[in-house]
Amino acid sequence: MKKYLLFHLLCISIFANAQITQNIRGTVVDKDTKNPLIGANIVVTSLDPIKGTTVDVFGNFIIKDIPVGRINLQISYIGYETQNLENLELSSGKEMILNIVLRESFELKEVVIKGEKDKSEAQNKMTSVSARTFSIEESMRYAGSLNDVARMAQNFAGVQGADDSRNDIIIRGNSPTGVLYRFEDIDIPNPNHFALNGTTGGPVSILNNNVLDNSDFMTGAFPAEYGNALAGVFDLKMRAGNNQKHEFLVQMGFNGLEFMAEGPINKEKFSSYLISYRYSTLGLFKLAGINFGTGTSVPDYQDLSIKLDFPNKKGKTSFWAIGGLSAVKFLDSEFTDDPNLFGEQGEDLIFNSNIGVAGLTNTYRFNEKSYLKTSLSIDGTFNEISNDTLNIYNNNYYPLYRNTSLEGKQSFNVVFNHKISTRHLLKMGVYNQRRYYNLKDSVHIRQDTIINPFDNQQIIIPDYWYNITNNDGATYFIQPFVQWQFRINEKLTLNSGIHSQYFMLNKTYAIEPRAGLKYQLNTKLSLAAAYGMHNQLPPNRLFFRQLTDNEGNTVLDSNGETYIPNRSLEMIRSNHFVIAVDYLISKKSRLKLETYYQLIDNAPVQNISSYYSVLNYGANFDLTFPDTLVNNGTGTNYGIELTLERFLDKGFYYLVTGSLYQSTYKGSDGIERNTAFNGNYTSNVLIGKEFKLSKNTTESKAINLLVLDGKFTLNGGQRYVPINIEESRSQGKTVYDFENAFVNQFDDYMRLDIKLGFKRNGKKTTQEWSVNLQNVTNRKNIFQQVYNESIQDIETKYQLGFLPNCSVQNIIFKKYKLFL
Repeated sequence: MKKYLLFHLLCISIFANAQITQNIRGTVVDKDTKNPLIGANIVVTSLDPIKGTTVDVFGNFIIKDIPVGRINLQISYIGYETQNLENLELSSGKEMILNIVLRESFELKEVVIKGEKDKSEAQNKMTSVSARTFSIEESMRYAGSLNDVARMAQNFAGVQGADDSRNDIIIRGNSPTGVLYRFEDIDIPNPNHFALNGTTGGPVSILNNNVLDNSDFMTGAFPAEYGNALAGVFDLKMRAGNNQKHEFLVQMGFNGLEFMAEGPINKEKFSSYLISYRYSTLGLFKLAGINFGTGTSVPDYQDLSIKLDFPNKKGKTSFWAIGGLSAVKFLDSEFTDDPNLFGEQGEDLIFNSNIGVAGLTNTYRFNEKSYLKTSLSIDGTFNEISNDTLNIYNNNYYPLYRNTSLEGKQSFNVVFNHKISTRHLLKMGVYNQRRYYNLKDSVHIRQDTIINPFDNQQIIIPDYWYNITNNDGATYFIQPFVQWQFRINEKLTLNSGIHSQYFMLNKTYAIEPRAGLKYQLNTKLSLAAAYGMHNQLPPNRLFFRQLTDNEGNTVLDSNGETYIPNRSLEMIRSNHFVIAVDYLISKKSRLKLETYYQLIDNAPVQNISSYYSVLNYGANFDLTFPDTLVNNGTGTNYGIELTLERFLDKGFYYLVTGSLYQSTYKGSDGIERNTAFNGNYTSNVLIGKEFKLSKNTTESKAINLLVLDGKFTLNGGQRYVPINIEESRSQGKTVYDFENAFVNQFDDYMRLDIKLGFKRNGKKTTQEWSVNLQNVTNRKNIFQQVYNESIQDIETKYQLGFLPNCSVQNIIFKKYKLFL
């Protein structure tokens, strides 16, 4: 405990100390056409007397000198639904910038929608069920989220994490690889440090929430514009920088030491820049004696985020980029008794992972009804893995595995949006991807002697490298779509569409109908139902799996070319049905119930009788697949979800979610088994309260706020494949009992997190300190079981125990330069 206290003392900084005020600025546009709503009214209703302004000819507004703290806004325009935004946090160190969209009403009059903006709905109004918007403040507020949007999403109904060490998310029993990350309308690869190609999670996110805007999260039957995903969608937006003032941020915490700057490029043209850089601080945590699951090894990583924004009279052009570098070494010479979830005793593992994405987006408004959005991007993910093993009998190291792989794509997307009338909205487009790859990985086979079962003669297998993949080239993946929204009347809305996919590598395609119907019975109760067919390509590496004979020679086909057994694999198909009931208990709280059924077929399974299915891929870090697969597997997910939520009001909020579900699959042996992700239930309770320590008066030198948040999670235990201990001892290596795969579970997962924060608003600077206490009870949740050859027994590895971490954030509001 002394080590933790000494570390937290490092987080203390010295800061300098009329009523403290700040400005509110932003834009107001039509939801469907993006046209500015000139003359729209914006009023701060939490002030007495109220204070407001109107939107100018460019769609911009500014309200100056508003007292800092929680504020309420009302935005109205004749012929549009009035929107109320409540409990927004206005700080002294940063102007509040809002991009507000209003929806046209059925009648030519101002329609007042009582209460705050519905947080249960997504920003994408084409969604009918299983979707919600989330603010970046929520990702910072929730205990245990570590300023990570993926970890924050684990609090929502039907969603859970894979384990403490990574931010993979399991949605309704689906593999984490079924999640689509869309960033600025571009499908991007795994946005995490230490990420493996083909997965969607990692220990630390590259997505810095300080540069993100409010975004959407969907868990099923999503609209036709999203494809190549079975489980869910993160539709993430990057905010623009402040186009009138220069602002700076310095932050240190678990995710790194961060420097961020934003401001105008040209004030008159409203252009802006935003840039953020982070570097790993885990070395400081290690010096303080805090273990985060990597033993004595210290992961090293850094990331960069950039956005340049250039608005004009007809729309906007934006350039953006995100990227990250990460590396770690787990060496047997450094192996200790400290918890290590990734390295193994008797092994040297070196892992490097780099990712980069850059895009250029242009939005052009043709008229008051239509706009065209065009996007160009390029991305790439590079993995370099070296794994050596130690012979416990002679202490010699032997090479085991090598991987040097590059995957990426160039994308060209075109989306046309046309508002036919108040009732009809049409959206269509095509997502074009040129996917390139350079995949090289192999396993070292040491010399061995086996007995031929046919003639009982000895066969000597020489020492050689077994190539798993050795391919480079490119192919195309095309996804056209069309979707239509029909507002039948003020209470009933139909969302429908068709998404299609064509994979040029093996000429496979899919046509996917989508439909959703939402009925607003009254101001408190709504009913909704939706159906979606969704197809997803199998993991990319499967298409390039090759075979090597016992002498290390590549197996050739009848034409003398490299034999690729899985090249013709088709897409995995899912039919997803959802019914939802949403009840507004009061102005500040709601109850939501959803039930779903998901039927999956065409899942790749082994071509011989086996338990194996790609539907379990992502349950561990294994990159290997069976040699030959066929599309004969099936899966079923069904369950019921409950959400009880109180939106933040008077400094208090809570979120209670629960899910009961069943997730099963069939491999080529025809036996129905639990999937690796079938925990049967998941539940979360989050609660938080803000306490004002000082008031904002004319005598105030600073406004102080104490914040307390808590989170309790209880999930069903992780499924696993048991180890056959007798065979493992006999053969001197790990032997699994695949006949009983995923029958048993580890003990239930349970964790309590507490977050204590302190905020201080000075005249031009905002400071925030927080201490996030993870797994307060030091619960020993099982991570995995492995066979330890040195002791010839099964060894249980546990997930992270009690882990405290501190975060410090300074936001400086200056006109030209940063002073520290």
